[in-house]
Amino acid sequence: MMIRLDINCDLAEGYGRGRQAEDLGIMKWITSVNIACGLHAGDPHIIARTVEAAIRNGVKIGAHPGYPDVQGFGRRSMNLSVREVYELVLYQVSALDGVSRALGGELHHVKLHGALYNEAAESPELAEAVARAVSDINEELILYALSGSALVEAGLEYGLQVAEEVFADRAYLPNGRLAPRELEGSVLISKEEQMEQTRQLVLNQKVQTVDGTSIALAADTLCVHCESPDVLQFLIELHRWAKQNDVKLEAITPR
Repeated sequence: MMIRLDINCDLAEGYGRGRQAEDLGIMKWITSVNIACGLHAGDPHIIARTVEAAIRNGVKIGAHPGYPDVQGFGRRSMNLSVREVYELVLYQVSALDGVSRALGGELHHVKLHGALYNEAAESPELAEAVARAVSDINEELILYALSGSALVEAGLEYGLQVAEEVFADRAYLPNGRLAPRELEGSVLISKEEQMEQTRQLVLNQKVQTVDGTSIALAADTLCVHCESPDVLQFLIELHRWAKQNDVKLEAITPR
């Protein structure tokens, strides 16, 4: 039976022209894109250009909201209330939805960024706030969430379509959470390591954690980070491997 897999990537996470050309070159190798909404990164110019590039390449557009922490790139906890998290997500997703529609596109999904992503994976209260915000904007939006996390449960409780996300280039803890970035080995550098982890996740729905144990994880969508070394080479190899192993790379179809 053919396996279907979405490949997503976080883009527009700069200011001005910066990495824009390099980032947009990745677009033809992915099937969905998570576009920063301006609070942890992204400015009006790069957000609009990224939306336009996604439309040209037939890549599904997603909002990538995070904490308003430019200096920390949205990777630091801000201890916000549940209401504040709801309003942050509501504001950012609505903004990206508006930009997408104005430029002739359509918002397909929502994926959180950084500390907000990790905290909503752990906290049922924050997860509920996020799911409620997404549902209040558009019940047809797909919620990308860390596989097996509290956000998966919250999204399902709100009747949202949920895509369980796994990572090609991040190490896992035994509880299924991502290893903290400050932990040595938390980021897989070589494309060989990334391909091996991808093979295990996609074909076996399992991953080896930092302590050597193997855990089960559903894999609907695979995240590839654009800042990874040799990311283009990895994506080319991933496409080649998918063809050889009856894996169809395509965006998740809304139900």
